[in-house]
Amino acid sequence: MSLKSEVFGLLDNAQRLCRHCPDAGELSEGLREMRARLETPLRVAVVGIMKAGKSTFLNALMGAGILCTGDLETTYTVCWFRYGEQPRLTICFRSGEEQEAPLTDLERWSVRAWEKENPRINEVKYLVIHYPSDVLRTMEFIDTPGLNSMYGTDAQNTLDFLAIQGSEETIYEAGMADAVIYAFSHTASGFDETILQEFHKGGMDSVSPINSVGILTKVDATGIWDIFGETAPVEAAQAVTSNVMNNESLRRLLFTVLPVCAKVCEGCAQLNEQDWAVLRQIAELDTEALRDLLFDAEQFACSGEADYAALGAPADRARLMDLVGQYGVLEIAGLLRAGTSLDEIRLCLQNACGVQAVRDLLLHHFGNRTFLIKSQYIFNRLRGLARQIRKNARANLQLQDVCGHLLDDIDSLMTTIQTLKELKALQMYYNGQVSFPNQEELRDFLCVTGEYGRSAEARLGVQGTLSISELTGIARKKAAFWHERTSGWMLPRAYIEAAAILARSYEEMSFHLNALSEE
Repeated sequence: MSLKSEVFGLLDNAQRLCRHCPDAGELSEGLREMRARLETPLRVAVVGIMKAGKSTFLNALMGAGILCTGDLETTYTVCWFRYGEQPRLTICFRSGEEQEAPLTDLERWSVRAWEKENPRINEVKYLVIHYPSDVLRTMEFIDTPGLNSMYGTDAQNTLDFLAIQGSEETIYEAGMADAVIYAFSHTASGFDETILQEFHKGGMDSVSPINSVGILTKVDATGIWDIFGETAPVEAAQAVTSNVMNNESLRRLLFTVLPVCAKVCEGCAQLNEQDWAVLRQIAELDTEALRDLLFDAEQFACSGEADYAALGAPADRARLMDLVGQYGVLEIAGLLRAGTSLDEIRLCLQNACGVQAVRDLLLHHFGNRTFLIKSQYIFNRLRGLARQIRKNARANLQLQDVCGHLLDDIDSLMTTIQTLKELKALQMYYNGQVSFPNQEELRDFLCVTGEYGRSAEARLGVQGTLSISELTGIARKKAAFWHERTSGWMLPRAYIEAAAILARSYEEMSFHLNALSEE
Protein backbone atom coordinates (compact mmCIF):
# COMPACT_ATOMS: atom_id res chain seq x y z
CA MET A 1 0.00 0.00 0.00
CA SER A 2 1.08 3.61 -0.58
CA LEU A 3 2.05 5.96 2.21
CA LYS A 4 -1.06 8.02 1.51
CA SER A 5 -3.44 5.07 1.89
CA GLU A 6 -1.61 3.89 5.02
CA VAL A 7 -1.81 7.30 6.71
CA PHE A 8 -5.47 7.77 5.85
CA GLY A 9 -6.12 4.23 7.07
CA LEU A 10 -4.41 4.98 10.38
CA LEU A 11 -6.53 8.11 10.89
CA ASP A 12 -9.76 6.30 9.94
CA ASN A 13 -9.03 3.39 12.28
CA ALA A 14 -8.28 5.74 15.18
CA GLN A 15 -11.48 7.65 14.47
CA ARG A 16 -13.51 4.41 14.61
CA LEU A 17 -12.04 3.64 18.03
CA CYS A 18 -12.93 7.16 19.19
CA ARG A 19 -16.58 6.70 18.20
CA HIS A 20 -16.86 3.89 20.77
CA CYS A 21 -15.22 5.97 23.51
CA PRO A 22 -17.46 8.73 24.97
CA ASP A 23 -14.48 10.64 26.40
CA ALA A 24 -12.45 10.76 23.16
CA GLY A 25 -13.79 14.11 21.93
CA GLU A 26 -10.46 15.93 22.09
CA LEU A 27 -8.59 13.16 20.30
CA SER A 28 -11.36 12.78 17.72
CA GLU A 29 -11.21 16.51 16.96
CA GLY A 30 -7.44 16.28 16.59
CA LEU A 31 -7.82 13.41 14.12
CA ARG A 32 -10.36 15.38 12.05
CA GLU A 33 -8.05 18.37 11.98
CA MET A 34 -5.09 16.25 10.87
CA ARG A 35 -7.10 14.56 8.12
CA ALA A 36 -8.14 17.98 6.80
CA ARG A 37 -4.50 19.08 6.99
CA LEU A 38 -3.53 16.34 4.53
CA GLU A 39 -5.89 17.79 1.93
CA THR A 40 -4.42 21.31 2.05
CA PRO A 41 -1.35 22.66 0.22
CA LEU A 42 1.98 22.61 2.04
CA ARG A 43 2.25 25.52 4.49
CA VAL A 44 5.58 27.35 4.30
CA ALA A 45 6.36 30.09 6.85
CA VAL A 46 8.80 32.88 6.01
CA VAL A 47 10.49 33.89 9.26
CA GLY A 48 13.50 35.91 10.38
CA ILE A 49 14.55 38.99 12.29
CA MET A 50 13.09 42.46 11.73
CA LYS A 51 13.80 44.01 8.30
CA ALA A 52 15.27 40.81 6.89
CA GLY A 53 13.24 41.32 3.69
CA LYS A 54 10.56 38.67 4.29
CA SER A 55 7.63 40.66 2.88
CA THR A 56 9.69 41.90 -0.06
CA PHE A 57 10.64 38.32 -0.91
CA LEU A 58 7.01 37.17 -0.81
CA ASN A 59 5.95 40.05 -3.05
CA ALA A 60 8.62 38.98 -5.53
CA LEU A 61 7.54 35.35 -5.30
CA MET A 62 3.91 36.33 -6.01
CA GLY A 63 4.96 38.69 -8.79
CA ALA A 64 3.03 41.58 -7.25
CA GLY A 65 3.38 44.33 -4.66
CA ILE A 66 0.84 42.95 -2.18
CA LEU A 67 2.49 43.31 1.22
CA CYS A 68 3.57 46.69 2.56
CA THR A 69 7.34 47.14 2.68
CA GLY A 70 9.62 50.04 3.53
CA ASP A 71 12.54 51.34 5.55
CA LEU A 72 10.63 51.18 8.83
CA GLU A 73 9.26 48.09 10.56
CA THR A 74 5.97 47.46 8.78
CA THR A 75 4.59 43.93 9.22
CA TYR A 76 2.43 43.97 12.33
CA THR A 77 0.76 40.58 12.25
CA VAL A 78 0.92 37.24 10.51
CA CYS A 79 -0.25 37.27 6.85
CA TRP A 80 -1.24 33.92 5.37
CA PHE A 81 -1.24 33.62 1.56
CA ARG A 82 -3.74 31.17 0.04
CA TYR A 83 -4.87 30.66 -3.54
CA GLY A 84 -8.02 32.49 -4.58
CA GLU A 85 -9.53 33.23 -7.99
CA GLN A 86 -10.12 36.84 -6.90
CA PRO A 87 -7.88 38.90 -4.55
CA ARG A 88 -9.52 39.41 -1.16
CA LEU A 89 -8.72 39.60 2.54
CA THR A 90 -10.03 37.63 5.53
CA ILE A 91 -9.35 39.16 8.96
CA CYS A 92 -9.18 36.51 11.69
CA PHE A 93 -9.53 37.92 15.20
CA ARG A 94 -8.31 36.34 18.43
CA SER A 95 -11.94 36.03 19.55
CA GLY A 96 -12.66 33.64 16.67
CA GLU A 97 -14.57 36.26 14.66
CA GLU A 98 -13.78 36.54 10.95
CA GLN A 99 -14.36 39.55 8.70
CA GLU A 100 -14.09 39.77 4.91
CA ALA A 101 -12.54 42.85 3.29
CA PRO A 102 -11.12 43.94 -0.08
CA LEU A 103 -7.39 43.38 -0.48
CA THR A 104 -6.98 47.16 -0.70
CA ASP A 105 -7.65 47.22 3.07
CA LEU A 106 -4.56 45.13 3.80
CA GLU A 107 -2.40 48.07 4.90
CA ARG A 108 -4.82 49.27 7.59
CA TRP A 109 -4.91 45.77 9.10
CA SER A 110 -1.21 44.89 8.83
CA VAL A 111 0.88 48.06 9.28
CA ARG A 112 1.59 49.53 12.70
CA ALA A 113 1.10 53.11 11.50
CA TRP A 114 -2.66 52.43 11.38
CA GLU A 115 -2.87 51.50 15.06
CA LYS A 116 -4.48 54.79 16.19
CA GLU A 117 -7.01 54.97 13.35
CA ASN A 118 -7.80 51.25 13.54
CA PRO A 119 -7.41 50.08 17.15
CA ARG A 120 -8.92 46.67 16.32
CA ILE A 121 -5.60 45.86 14.67
CA ASN A 122 -4.49 44.76 18.14
CA GLU A 123 -7.23 42.13 18.17
CA VAL A 124 -6.08 40.43 14.94
CA LYS A 125 -4.72 36.91 15.23
CA TYR A 126 -3.73 36.64 11.57
CA LEU A 127 -4.80 37.77 8.09
CA VAL A 128 -5.56 35.48 5.14
CA ILE A 129 -4.67 36.91 1.74
CA HIS A 130 -6.44 35.12 -1.10
CA TYR A 131 -4.56 35.70 -4.36
CA PRO A 132 -4.49 34.11 -7.87
CA SER A 133 -0.77 33.26 -8.02
CA ASP A 134 0.20 29.91 -9.55
CA VAL A 135 2.70 29.17 -6.79
CA LEU A 136 -0.20 29.19 -4.30
CA ARG A 137 -1.87 26.26 -6.05
CA THR A 138 0.66 23.89 -4.47
CA MET A 139 1.90 25.82 -1.42
CA GLU A 140 0.62 28.37 1.07
CA PHE A 141 2.99 31.01 2.44
CA ILE A 142 2.94 32.69 5.83
CA ASP A 143 4.58 36.11 6.25
CA THR A 144 5.53 36.87 9.84
CA PRO A 145 6.57 39.92 11.89
CA GLY A 146 10.25 40.14 12.82
CA LEU A 147 11.21 37.86 15.68
CA ASN A 148 13.30 40.65 17.26
CA SER A 149 10.63 43.30 16.80
CA MET A 150 10.90 46.36 19.02
CA TYR A 151 7.20 45.76 19.62
CA GLY A 152 6.83 42.67 21.78
CA THR A 153 3.31 41.93 20.54
CA ASP A 154 4.48 41.62 16.93
CA ALA A 155 7.18 39.07 17.70
CA GLN A 156 4.81 37.20 20.00
CA ASN A 157 2.27 36.98 17.16
CA THR A 158 4.89 35.08 15.17
CA LEU A 159 5.96 32.86 18.06
CA ASP A 160 2.35 32.03 18.94
CA PHE A 161 1.46 31.29 15.33
CA LEU A 162 4.40 28.98 14.75
CA ALA A 163 4.10 27.53 18.28
CA ILE A 164 7.83 27.70 18.91
CA GLN A 165 7.45 29.03 22.39
CA GLY A 166 5.55 27.83 25.43
CA SER A 167 5.20 24.60 27.35
CA GLU A 168 6.58 21.32 26.07
CA GLU A 169 3.05 20.15 25.29
CA THR A 170 2.30 23.31 23.34
CA ILE A 171 5.49 22.97 21.31
CA TYR A 172 4.68 19.34 20.54
CA GLU A 173 1.02 19.79 19.74
CA ALA A 174 0.76 23.07 17.90
CA GLY A 175 2.28 24.76 14.89
CA MET A 176 0.79 26.22 11.76
CA ALA A 177 3.69 25.65 9.33
CA ASP A 178 4.85 22.42 7.69
CA ALA A 179 8.09 24.00 6.50
CA VAL A 180 10.07 27.20 6.88
CA ILE A 181 12.08 29.67 4.82
CA TYR A 182 14.47 31.54 7.09
CA ALA A 183 15.50 35.00 5.86
CA PHE A 184 18.58 36.97 6.91
CA SER A 185 20.20 39.96 5.22
CA HIS A 186 23.87 39.79 6.23
CA THR A 187 24.90 36.46 7.69
CA ALA A 188 23.47 34.11 10.25
CA SER A 189 23.82 35.08 13.91
CA GLY A 190 23.41 33.18 17.15
CA PHE A 191 19.87 34.53 17.38
CA ASP A 192 19.03 33.09 13.94
CA GLU A 193 20.39 29.71 14.99
CA THR A 194 18.35 29.74 18.20
CA ILE A 195 15.10 30.48 16.35
CA LEU A 196 15.74 27.72 13.82
CA GLN A 197 16.41 25.25 16.62
CA GLU A 198 13.14 26.23 18.31
CA PHE A 199 11.22 25.74 15.06
CA HIS A 200 12.62 22.25 14.69
CA LYS A 201 11.74 21.37 18.27
CA GLY A 202 8.16 22.24 17.47
CA GLY A 203 7.78 20.09 14.40
CA MET A 204 10.25 17.24 14.35
CA ASP A 205 11.57 14.42 16.49
CA SER A 206 15.12 15.48 15.67
CA VAL A 207 16.69 18.50 14.06
CA SER A 208 17.12 18.20 10.29
CA PRO A 209 16.75 20.47 7.26
CA ILE A 210 14.16 18.31 5.51
CA ASN A 211 11.67 21.13 5.96
CA SER A 212 13.80 24.28 6.11
CA VAL A 213 15.79 26.40 3.66
CA GLY A 214 17.47 29.77 4.05
CA ILE A 215 17.53 32.87 1.88
CA LEU A 216 20.19 35.58 2.05
CA THR A 217 18.27 38.73 1.13
CA LYS A 218 19.22 42.21 -0.11
CA VAL A 219 22.41 40.93 -1.75
CA ASP A 220 22.41 43.97 -4.06
CA ALA A 221 22.29 46.48 -1.21
CA THR A 222 24.37 45.25 1.73
CA GLY A 223 27.94 45.73 0.49
CA ILE A 224 28.17 42.24 -0.99
CA TRP A 225 27.86 43.49 -4.58
CA ASP A 226 30.21 45.96 -6.28
CA ILE A 227 28.55 47.92 -9.08
CA PHE A 228 31.90 48.00 -10.93
CA GLY A 229 32.61 44.33 -10.36
CA GLU A 230 32.40 41.53 -12.89
CA THR A 231 29.78 39.50 -11.02
CA ALA A 232 26.06 40.07 -10.46
CA PRO A 233 24.75 40.31 -6.86
CA VAL A 234 23.47 36.73 -6.64
CA GLU A 235 26.78 35.37 -7.90
CA ALA A 236 28.79 37.66 -5.61
CA ALA A 237 26.78 36.43 -2.61
CA GLN A 238 27.73 32.78 -3.15
CA ALA A 239 30.77 33.23 -0.91
CA VAL A 240 28.53 34.38 1.95
CA THR A 241 26.01 31.55 1.54
CA SER A 242 28.84 29.02 1.33
CA ASN A 243 30.25 30.38 4.56
CA VAL A 244 26.86 29.96 6.27
CA MET A 245 26.60 26.36 5.09
CA ASN A 246 30.15 25.66 6.30
CA ASN A 247 28.84 26.27 9.82
CA GLU A 248 28.17 22.74 11.06
CA SER A 249 25.33 23.80 13.37
CA LEU A 250 23.48 25.66 10.62
CA ARG A 251 24.11 22.88 8.11
CA ARG A 252 22.05 20.65 10.38
CA LEU A 253 19.21 23.18 10.40
CA LEU A 254 19.03 24.34 6.76
CA PHE A 255 18.93 22.32 3.56
CA THR A 256 20.68 25.15 1.75
CA VAL A 257 20.88 28.95 1.62
CA LEU A 258 20.11 30.79 -1.61
CA PRO A 259 20.92 34.47 -2.31
CA VAL A 260 18.16 36.79 -3.56
CA CYS A 261 17.71 40.47 -4.36
CA ALA A 262 13.93 40.35 -4.27
CA LYS A 263 13.39 44.12 -4.14
CA VAL A 264 14.20 44.35 -7.85
CA CYS A 265 11.47 41.84 -8.75
CA GLU A 266 9.00 43.38 -6.30
CA GLY A 267 9.65 46.86 -7.71
CA CYS A 268 9.51 45.73 -11.32
CA ALA A 269 5.94 44.54 -10.80
CA GLN A 270 5.02 48.12 -9.76
CA LEU A 271 6.63 50.03 -12.63
CA ASN A 272 4.16 52.20 -14.54
CA GLU A 273 4.30 53.63 -18.08
CA GLN A 274 6.18 56.73 -16.96
CA ASP A 275 8.75 54.56 -15.17
CA TRP A 276 9.33 52.51 -18.31
CA ALA A 277 9.69 55.69 -20.39
CA VAL A 278 12.41 56.95 -18.05
CA LEU A 279 14.13 53.55 -18.10
CA ARG A 280 14.20 53.66 -21.91
CA GLN A 281 15.94 57.05 -21.69
CA ILE A 282 18.44 55.59 -19.25
CA ALA A 283 19.02 52.58 -21.52
CA GLU A 284 20.43 54.91 -24.20
CA LEU A 285 23.58 55.19 -22.07
CA ASP A 286 26.18 52.46 -22.40
CA THR A 287 26.78 50.23 -19.38
CA GLU A 288 30.00 51.84 -18.17
CA ALA A 289 28.63 55.37 -18.33
CA LEU A 290 25.50 54.27 -16.46
CA ARG A 291 27.57 52.58 -13.77
CA ASP A 292 29.47 55.82 -13.18
CA LEU A 293 26.22 57.75 -12.73
CA LEU A 294 24.62 55.05 -10.53
CA PHE A 295 27.61 54.70 -8.21
CA ASP A 296 26.27 57.40 -5.88
CA ALA A 297 22.63 56.33 -5.50
CA GLU A 298 21.54 59.51 -3.73
CA GLN A 299 23.11 61.75 -6.34
CA PHE A 300 21.53 59.70 -9.14
CA ALA A 301 18.12 60.16 -7.53
CA CYS A 302 18.36 63.86 -6.68
CA SER A 303 20.94 65.63 -8.83
CA GLY A 304 19.89 68.35 -11.27
CA GLU A 305 23.22 68.31 -13.15
CA ALA A 306 23.04 67.98 -16.91
CA ASP A 307 24.27 64.38 -17.08
CA TYR A 308 21.53 63.30 -14.69
CA ALA A 309 18.80 65.63 -15.99
CA ALA A 310 19.01 63.93 -19.38
CA LEU A 311 17.80 60.74 -17.67
CA GLY A 312 14.52 62.16 -16.40
CA ALA A 313 13.28 64.40 -13.61
CA PRO A 314 14.72 63.87 -10.11
CA ALA A 315 11.33 62.64 -8.83
CA ASP A 316 11.22 59.99 -11.58
CA ARG A 317 14.78 58.83 -10.87
CA ALA A 318 14.14 58.81 -7.12
CA ARG A 319 11.09 56.61 -7.69
CA LEU A 320 13.16 54.14 -9.74
CA MET A 321 15.80 53.96 -7.05
CA ASP A 322 13.11 53.37 -4.45
CA LEU A 323 11.47 50.61 -6.51
CA VAL A 324 14.37 48.68 -8.04
CA GLY A 325 17.61 50.24 -6.72
CA GLN A 326 20.96 50.56 -8.46
CA TYR A 327 21.17 46.96 -9.63
CA GLY A 328 17.59 46.97 -10.91
CA VAL A 329 18.13 50.11 -12.98
CA LEU A 330 21.40 48.74 -14.36
CA GLU A 331 19.96 45.32 -15.20
CA ILE A 332 16.68 46.58 -16.69
CA ALA A 333 18.52 49.17 -18.81
CA GLY A 334 20.76 46.43 -20.19
CA LEU A 335 17.77 44.27 -21.08
CA LEU A 336 15.97 47.17 -22.76
CA ARG A 337 19.15 47.97 -24.68
CA ALA A 338 19.14 44.38 -25.95
CA GLY A 339 15.55 44.71 -27.22
CA THR A 340 13.99 42.48 -24.56
CA SER A 341 10.20 42.75 -24.18
CA LEU A 342 8.66 43.82 -20.88
CA ASP A 343 7.26 40.35 -20.14
CA GLU A 344 10.66 38.80 -20.89
CA ILE A 345 12.36 41.38 -18.66
CA ARG A 346 10.19 40.30 -15.71
CA LEU A 347 11.16 36.67 -16.29
CA CYS A 348 14.83 37.55 -16.71
CA LEU A 349 14.81 39.45 -13.42
CA GLN A 350 13.23 36.50 -11.60
CA ASN A 351 16.24 34.44 -12.72
CA ALA A 352 18.93 37.09 -12.28
CA CYS A 353 17.69 38.01 -8.79
CA GLY A 354 17.54 34.42 -7.51
CA VAL A 355 13.75 34.34 -6.99
CA GLN A 356 13.19 31.65 -9.62
CA ALA A 357 15.92 29.50 -8.06
CA VAL A 358 14.11 29.64 -4.72
CA ARG A 359 10.79 28.81 -6.41
CA ASP A 360 12.36 25.82 -8.18
CA LEU A 361 13.97 24.63 -4.96
CA LEU A 362 10.67 24.82 -3.09
CA LEU A 363 8.92 22.82 -5.79
CA HIS A 364 11.45 19.99 -5.92
CA HIS A 365 12.71 19.90 -2.32
CA PHE A 366 9.45 20.63 -0.52
CA GLY A 367 7.01 19.86 -3.34
CA ASN A 368 8.33 16.35 -4.03
CA ARG A 369 7.96 15.53 -0.34
CA THR A 370 4.74 17.35 0.51
CA PHE A 371 2.83 14.32 1.76
CA LEU A 372 5.88 12.98 3.54
CA ILE A 373 6.47 16.28 5.37
CA LYS A 374 2.78 16.51 6.25
CA SER A 375 2.73 12.90 7.49
CA GLN A 376 5.68 13.56 9.73
CA TYR A 377 4.00 16.67 11.13
CA ILE A 378 0.78 14.72 11.75
CA PHE A 379 2.54 11.84 13.49
CA ASN A 380 4.36 14.26 15.79
CA ARG A 381 1.18 16.19 16.52
CA LEU A 382 -0.87 13.07 17.27
CA ARG A 383 1.89 11.53 19.36
CA GLY A 384 2.01 14.68 21.47
CA LEU A 385 -1.77 14.76 21.87
CA ALA A 386 -2.03 11.06 22.73
CA ARG A 387 0.82 11.28 25.25
CA GLN A 388 -0.72 14.33 26.87
CA ILE A 389 -4.08 12.56 27.23
CA ARG A 390 -2.42 9.50 28.75
CA LYS A 391 -0.62 11.71 31.28
CA ASN A 392 -3.94 13.13 32.41
CA ALA A 393 -4.99 11.28 35.53
CA ARG A 394 -8.65 11.88 34.67
CA ALA A 395 -8.40 9.97 31.38
CA ASN A 396 -10.27 6.66 31.79
CA LEU A 397 -8.82 3.30 30.85
CA GLN A 398 -10.77 3.06 27.58
CA LEU A 399 -9.45 6.42 26.37
CA GLN A 400 -5.91 5.52 27.42
CA ASP A 401 -6.29 2.28 25.47
CA VAL A 402 -7.39 4.20 22.34
CA CYS A 403 -4.35 6.46 22.68
CA GLY A 404 -2.13 3.39 23.12
CA HIS A 405 -3.47 1.86 19.90
CA LEU A 406 -2.82 5.12 18.02
CA LEU A 407 0.76 5.35 19.29
CA ASP A 408 1.40 1.71 18.38
CA ASP A 409 -0.02 2.22 14.87
CA ILE A 410 2.18 5.27 14.30
CA ASP A 411 5.29 3.41 15.49
CA SER A 412 4.37 0.47 13.23
CA LEU A 413 4.06 2.72 10.17
CA MET A 414 7.34 4.46 10.97
CA THR A 415 9.16 1.12 11.00
CA THR A 416 7.42 -0.61 8.06
CA ILE A 417 6.61 1.99 5.38
CA GLN A 418 9.60 2.34 3.08
CA THR A 419 9.15 6.04 2.31
CA LEU A 420 9.24 6.78 6.05
CA LYS A 421 12.41 4.72 6.35
CA GLU A 422 13.85 6.83 3.51
CA LEU A 423 12.93 9.93 5.48
CA LYS A 424 14.84 8.54 8.46
CA ALA A 425 17.88 7.98 6.23
CA LEU A 426 17.61 11.56 4.93
CA GLN A 427 17.53 12.89 8.48
CA MET A 428 20.62 10.82 9.31
CA TYR A 429 22.42 12.28 6.30
CA TYR A 430 21.46 15.90 6.98
CA ASN A 431 22.28 15.49 10.67
CA GLY A 432 25.78 14.37 9.74
CA GLN A 433 25.23 10.85 11.12
CA VAL A 434 25.91 9.20 7.77
CA SER A 435 28.15 10.17 4.84
CA PHE A 436 28.95 8.62 1.48
CA PRO A 437 32.46 7.97 0.11
CA ASN A 438 31.82 9.34 -3.39
CA GLN A 439 29.44 11.45 -5.45
CA GLU A 440 27.95 8.44 -7.24
CA GLU A 441 26.69 6.94 -3.99
CA LEU A 442 25.44 10.29 -2.76
CA ARG A 443 23.54 10.84 -6.01
CA ASP A 444 21.94 7.39 -5.73
CA PHE A 445 20.88 8.27 -2.20
CA LEU A 446 19.37 11.65 -3.09
CA CYS A 447 17.64 10.35 -6.20
CA VAL A 448 15.97 7.30 -4.68
CA THR A 449 14.78 9.30 -1.65
CA GLY A 450 12.94 11.73 -3.93
CA GLU A 451 15.16 14.82 -4.02
CA TYR A 452 14.67 15.17 -7.80
CA GLY A 453 11.14 13.81 -8.10
CA ARG A 454 9.06 10.70 -7.41
CA SER A 455 8.91 9.25 -10.94
CA ALA A 456 10.81 6.03 -11.63
CA GLU A 457 13.26 7.87 -13.90
CA ALA A 458 13.95 10.56 -11.28
CA ARG A 459 14.41 8.04 -8.46
CA LEU A 460 16.77 5.94 -10.60
CA GLY A 461 18.71 9.02 -11.70
CA VAL A 462 18.25 8.45 -15.43
CA GLN A 463 17.41 10.94 -18.15
CA GLY A 464 15.48 10.43 -21.33
CA THR A 465 12.82 7.86 -22.08
CA LEU A 466 13.61 4.24 -21.21
CA SER A 467 11.42 1.17 -21.45
CA ILE A 468 9.99 -0.40 -18.32
CA SER A 469 12.27 -3.41 -18.77
CA GLU A 470 15.33 -1.12 -18.96
CA LEU A 471 14.26 0.70 -15.81
CA THR A 472 13.69 -2.63 -14.08
CA GLY A 473 17.21 -3.73 -14.99
CA ILE A 474 18.72 -0.53 -13.55
CA ALA A 475 16.73 -0.94 -10.32
CA ARG A 476 17.94 -4.55 -9.93
CA LYS A 477 21.57 -3.58 -10.44
CA LYS A 478 21.32 -0.79 -7.90
CA ALA A 479 19.58 -3.08 -5.40
CA ALA A 480 22.41 -5.61 -5.76
CA PHE A 481 25.05 -2.90 -5.35
CA TRP A 482 23.52 -1.53 -2.16
CA HIS A 483 23.01 -5.01 -0.73
CA GLU A 484 26.76 -5.56 -1.12
CA ARG A 485 27.39 -2.29 0.73
CA THR A 486 25.52 -3.59 3.79
CA SER A 487 28.16 -6.25 4.45
CA GLY A 488 31.39 -4.26 4.14
CA TRP A 489 34.04 -4.58 6.84
CA MET A 490 34.59 -1.66 9.18
CA LEU A 491 31.76 0.39 7.71
CA PRO A 492 29.91 2.67 10.17
CA ARG A 493 26.65 1.28 11.50
CA ALA A 494 24.70 4.34 10.27
CA TYR A 495 26.06 3.82 6.74
CA ILE A 496 25.06 0.15 6.78
CA GLU A 497 21.56 1.07 7.98
CA ALA A 498 21.22 3.66 5.19
CA ALA A 499 22.55 1.17 2.61
CA ALA A 500 19.95 -1.39 3.69
CA ILE A 501 17.19 1.18 3.30
CA LEU A 502 18.40 2.06 -0.20
CA ALA A 503 18.68 -1.59 -1.20
CA ARG A 504 15.10 -2.19 -0.10
CA SER A 505 13.89 0.91 -1.98
CA TYR A 506 15.47 -0.34 -5.20
CA GLU A 507 14.04 -3.82 -4.61
CA GLU A 508 10.54 -2.38 -4.29
CA MET A 509 11.04 -0.32 -7.45
CA SER A 510 12.21 -3.41 -9.31
CA PHE A 511 9.20 -5.38 -8.09
CA HIS A 512 6.66 -2.73 -9.13
CA LEU A 513 8.33 -2.07 -12.48
CA ASN A 514 8.45 -5.77 -13.23
CA ALA A 515 4.74 -6.06 -12.41
CA LEU A 516 4.02 -3.26 -14.86
CA SER A 517 5.99 -4.98 -17.63
CA GLU A 518 3.94 -8.16 -17.16
CA GLU A 519 0.58 -6.41 -17.50
